[in-house]
Amino acid sequence: MVTAAPETTLNVTTTRSVAQVRMANLTCEPAGGSHPDAEAACQLLSDVDGDLNGLRPEPGIACTMQYDPITVRLTGMWRGESRQFTATYENSCVMRAHTGPLFDV
Repeated sequence: MVTAAPETTLNVTTTRSVAQVRMANLTCEPAGGSHPDAEAACQLLSDVDGDLNGLRPEPGIACTMQYDPITVRLTGMWRGESRQFTATYENSCVMRAHTGPLFDV
């Protein structure tokens, strides 16, 4: 008997202002959904076992100090366990340095 992998279905959202909200659905194992780089996003999540608090900034990325805040949210199921994550970064470069391709929606 073959058992299916626990469900991984996540909603990924970035918000710059009320008028600039972007969303994507991400599924993993296999990677898919409407996320533009589902394979890379799933790999990043796998590297931290779905715990975004385990993400560390990528070394060597130089970002400007421009203040253009972006809030990111991830909600859903990671391998059958509920996940929620929200953070606000100074700008999109800082966001990418901390979260890689996950919130590039």
